[in-house]
Amino acid sequence: MKILIVGGGIAGLSSAIALQDDGHDITIVETLEDWKPAGAGLHLPGNAIEALRALGIDQDVAAKSSAFPRLDYYDHHDRKLFALETEQLCWPTFQALTRSEFHEILCAKLITPTIRFGLSVSAIDHDADQTKVSFTDGTSSSFDLVVGADGINSTVRRLAFGTEHVPQPTGYICWRWITDYPFGLTAPKFVIGHGQVILVMPVGGNRFYIYASTYDPGERIRNLPPSELSAHFARFDGPIRDMLSTIKPDTPIHEGRLQQMVMPEWVAGRVALIGDAAHGTLPTMAQGATQSIKDGLALANALRTHADIKTALADWQAARLPEAHWVQQQSLKRMAFAKISGKAGVWLRNTLMRKIGPKIVATGFQPLIDGKAGTRKN
Repeated sequence: MKILIVGGGIAGLSSAIALQDDGHDITIVETLEDWKPAGAGLHLPGNAIEALRALGIDQDVAAKSSAFPRLDYYDHHDRKLFALETEQLCWPTFQALTRSEFHEILCAKLITPTIRFGLSVSAIDHDADQTKVSFTDGTSSSFDLVVGADGINSTVRRLAFGTEHVPQPTGYICWRWITDYPFGLTAPKFVIGHGQVILVMPVGGNRFYIYASTYDPGERIRNLPPSELSAHFARFDGPIRDMLSTIKPDTPIHEGRLQQMVMPEWVAGRVALIGDAAHGTLPTMAQGATQSIKDGLALANALRTHADIKTALADWQAARLPEAHWVQQQSLKRMAFAKISGKAGVWLRNTLMRKIGPKIVATGFQPLIDGKAGTRKN
């Protein structure tokens, strides 16, 4: 089968790795001129282990990542709210590493696909037997299957599914970067403040991934200079305040608006959307990478199982869509805790989290680990 994968991120590369041993003629096109993974750090919760193993990269990831036995939650005064002891729950290992290291692991697994940089798609024409794709360099070719793995602002989605399908704003702005500030943590530290959240996550060595977000539904905050982050998060005490004060003007920090992309259908003819192009979600449950990998694995399995491509794609969508939509709903629901900003509301939220915080967090991860997310019971 002749397959085009548009996008060289986690979703696209995972799909290529899952498909490459089945004799397909695979081409990956990437808009950038070279590999340049987006983002800073990557959290892989326990339900990622099975997907990493199926993709054949679990040991590579373990060698590069930090593994941790629990998740710690604090208030903005650096007072501990609760801890979720993932190891005591006998859950698979939770781990994290940098985006660049994870991307290198994926690239090292590529064997057969043709990779074309500096290229994207400009038109998609559906046919009964194949899909004709025109590229931005003026060339065109026909494929048995086109996989749109080009992110939440997907060009493939716009060309194949129509312009009415666009990402929806969620009201949050975030900043992500890697620091070597000496936190000395062995577990992720989630700190919740007044409409703000900061995550400090070990990613190997003496490095830490920092994720900081603010609820800003009016989108008043734009292009905040790194030097102003300390003042913006001035309510946070303890090591986080000290770390923010060390940020330099040239520190590489990724700023972005958090959006969701909810698609009722992921298949149009011989075009399939995967990853953020199909179900971009909030980072609340750290499921973006895992869900993307599972998309690719399930797609490869469906194509092995069914000779007819339309049947295969229908089966694939039915297998993956319920869990992905469940993750989106749960992520949005749980992010609501972060938007609380009033003094009384923050006090009430923190009091509640001290009492039942572990249960709240566990009820999100447990269905994913059990493989029951998106079923009628959940």
